[in-house]
Amino acid sequence: MEEIYVNVEYEKAVHSKSSTDHTGPKISENIFYRAIVLCLGLLSVFLLIGLIILVVHYHYSIRSAAAELSTIKANMTESFQDSEKELSILTAEKDQLKSKLSSVTKEKDQLNARLSSLRTVKEQLNSNLSSLTAEKDQLKSKLSSVTREKDQLNDRLSSLTREKDELNATLIEITKERDRLESVTRKHCPAEWTIFSSSCYFLSSQSDSWTNARRDCQNKGADLVLIESLKEQEFLSGFTSESAWIGLSDRDEEGTWKWIDGTTMTFGYWDVEEPNNSVANSNDGEDCAEIKVQKGHKWNDKPCNLFVRWICEKKV
Repeated sequence: MEEIYVNVEYEKAVHSKSSTDHTGPKISENIFYRAIVLCLGLLSVFLLIGLIILVVHYHYSIRSAAAELSTIKANMTESFQDSEKELSILTAEKDQLKSKLSSVTKEKDQLNARLSSLRTVKEQLNSNLSSLTAEKDQLKSKLSSVTREKDQLNDRLSSLTREKDELNATLIEITKERDRLESVTRKHCPAEWTIFSSSCYFLSSQSDSWTNARRDCQNKGADLVLIESLKEQEFLSGFTSESAWIGLSDRDEEGTWKWIDGTTMTFGYWDVEEPNNSVANSNDGEDCAEIKVQKGHKWNDKPCNLFVRWICEKKV
């Protein structure tokens, strides 16, 4: 605005100077210039007024905008604070969810491990069940077998019980017979003689030839023992603890063994490969028989001139 007024004053001075220099035709130009200056002045005034109005309007607009901005800022600040609070809450919830997720993940891993362990246990139990089933079947089979064996044992027990009863009855009879024989022995067998069945037996305390042994028995009213049964053989096996002459020989005919009463031997208790008539230790044959203790009380042929103890027998 000051520049406009300066220009106007300058132009007035110029025109004043010019008017003093040019009069007449230049008067109309001065009027024209003045009109232009006036118009410009008015225009400047209007522009200034418009500018003032714009400034005032801008000022009020700025104030209104500032108030609105302040309100908006306050609202935004409050909203921001609320958002921060919500964000804080959401962050806390997120952390809690993360913690819960971590816990759930751990529980899941533990459950998976537990599930794996349970599957292993299940497989072991299935294996054990299979094994137990097989063992049960085996036990059933064994039980059936044991049951059969028990029945067999019961049958055997019943049989043994009957045999025991029979043996007890036999023992009673034998005891009675023993008592009877002891009674008979006390009455009929001489001292140092032992009774068995219906005979008395004597074991010599010395050794001699078969012929002299028989002569000694005859002097005692007896003869060399004549073995007629397995029971008598078993008795004599316990009667003597040393080898002894018995009344058996093949002196009359080689290979034909006869008892002293002249009867031919029909059964015997010879040791293995006996009689063999070996003459390795004598000029004579082995024509006389003995009970050989070293051979399990079996019979053995021997040279008759050798010295051996002897057994005499006579009827009660």
